[in-house]
Amino acid sequence: MSQVSIARRVGLSGILPRLGPRGPVSRRRVGRSLLVIGALWAGAGLLSATDAPALQAFGLGLAFPGGGFSLCGKLGSQIDTTALGMGGAVAAAFGLAVFLWFATGNLMAPPLIWLASAIGAAAYAVTHGCLSAESAWLPALGLASGIALAGLGVSYRRPYAVPPAPIPPAKLWHAAPEPALPPDLSDSDLARLRFLLDRALQPLERFDGFERLDPFQSAALRYQLQFAGYALAMVQRHQLPALGAYLTQAQVNLIEKARDHRVWRYWALESLWGRGRPDANPFSSDNVMYTGFCGAQIALFQAASGDRRYSVPGAFSLRHPSGAVFEANLPGLAGRLARQHATSPFGLIACEPYWLFPVCNSLSYLALAAQDAQAGTSVWQDMAARQRALLLDEFRDASGRFVTCRSRLTGFAMPPIGGVLTQLLPSFFLNSTLPDVARENWSRLRGNFLRADGRARLDRLWPIDVGNYRFTRIAGLCGAAATAVEMGDGEVAAAMLDALEVGHPMRIVGGVGHRPHASIWSHAFEIMARCGRSDGLHDLALQPAAPDTTPHIASCPYPAAMVAKAVARDGGLDMVLVRSGGRDPVSIGLGGLRPSRAYRRSDNCSIFMSAPDGTAGLEFMLEARQRITIREAA
Repeated sequence: MSQVSIARRVGLSGILPRLGPRGPVSRRRVGRSLLVIGALWAGAGLLSATDAPALQAFGLGLAFPGGGFSLCGKLGSQIDTTALGMGGAVAAAFGLAVFLWFATGNLMAPPLIWLASAIGAAAYAVTHGCLSAESAWLPALGLASGIALAGLGVSYRRPYAVPPAPIPPAKLWHAAPEPALPPDLSDSDLARLRFLLDRALQPLERFDGFERLDPFQSAALRYQLQFAGYALAMVQRHQLPALGAYLTQAQVNLIEKARDHRVWRYWALESLWGRGRPDANPFSSDNVMYTGFCGAQIALFQAASGDRRYSVPGAFSLRHPSGAVFEANLPGLAGRLARQHATSPFGLIACEPYWLFPVCNSLSYLALAAQDAQAGTSVWQDMAARQRALLLDEFRDASGRFVTCRSRLTGFAMPPIGGVLTQLLPSFFLNSTLPDVARENWSRLRGNFLRADGRARLDRLWPIDVGNYRFTRIAGLCGAAATAVEMGDGEVAAAMLDALEVGHPMRIVGGVGHRPHASIWSHAFEIMARCGRSDGLHDLALQPAAPDTTPHIASCPYPAAMVAKAVARDGGLDMVLVRSGGRDPVSIGLGGLRPSRAYRRSDNCSIFMSAPDGTAGLEFMLEARQRITIREAA
């Protein structure tokens, strides 16, 4: 009988598939952890077998945080409410410390509270004259033996069998045919885009419109910068490929803002309390949630724009307030990531110290593959087989779905925090690096999203927006829609976006669109859903744009005018310009033209000459929305 069948019979089918280790590395780590716990219980049982109240209290305190105070909780017929209250307070403090361990990487807090409470209970027993109690050392030793045997069993048992999900070649979902040229952005698309552009194009030292809720978890400022950058790169590649101007500058600003010490100063604390090292350098080790995410942000920007400015030495260096400088650029970041993946027994790099997240590492893989495509190297290709094997063996549960995260120290996996969103986002990012894994994962998950009538199943989405912790399912809807678009699943994408419009209608104020209570995460994923296409992220990462040698818009006065279309075609430029207000002429700068050539503009049929460097400056008296073509004059 399989272990999964046994689990179902004893009522553990909801727990074991989620938390049970599968891969050999996880099994060894979990087994080791259970052996340590068993040894701790055995020691506690031996101490509780003595006649000394202090040793008994210390032993009970080692067996369970706050347990030592229970020895004095009852003295004859009297109840020591102070002791019981202290025991309860310790248990609550320990629970909070475990949460902080997960949330901030503070590895030191749980063992320090545990040990300090045991010592405090022993001291309390001495100072308050607690009496020796009947010891339960035999049950304690029996429990310790059971834990130890469980540890050995987990260490050497065979992994769960995970049957592959059926993946029909093209019949499970259908992708809408892609147009030969991208459609014009609508007024609502431009309003959504302005939500990100307004935040990105403000002065570098300002973060108006960004949320500052915590520096450690998913609402951290760095994630808002990075997901906004991913969305703008997708827009540039698939909707406005001939627009540099403010769209390129916005992505550069987001990358530069990520260099601000306020964004990465969290690492000094995490390194100190998580690794015991006073290290302020966020590039030194682990911390894939900064290095991997920034690497992907830079790589996608360069792939979308053709701008390679962050590949030169020192281009992404960070300056600490102490004066220390931490050198980096895109190739350097990729090299660090590759080395850390190669030396990790799990294959994954930790986010918070000792916590391994598949979704975060899928972004690290994306950064490596995109850098390879730009540099002509094969770093990702050389390591892909090992990473694929470890990812599937160590980070899937018995049902074949990705776990949210696993402790590198203990081997235990966390429950599925974030709901189905943290399970589906690997498909979005892995489509560029491990497309077969991405497609299989999506085939397992897509049944969670649709009802029989084709509408969205809202109950399967996490009721919290992971980008700002507000009680709304917007993040789940937008993340599922973006992933469905990337997978070519038009049915799920349409259902998610329809539910978004019905349940959370967009408001447009001053030309800027936003959805109340939605995080920047959510706004970014919605833009990726609406402006992406099947394999959109895959193609962006692996087929980077060359440096700008074709006609493009090099400058445009944002927000006085916005570009709803910009495509190089037939040696010229097709563009749609939208006036945001006023009646003054709008100056547009062009680049990538053939040097010293005559060009004709369609709005007034006049002819102009490009400069020897292929640039030109034009003025337009724009209507509300105007279509203009630029072609070489015959």
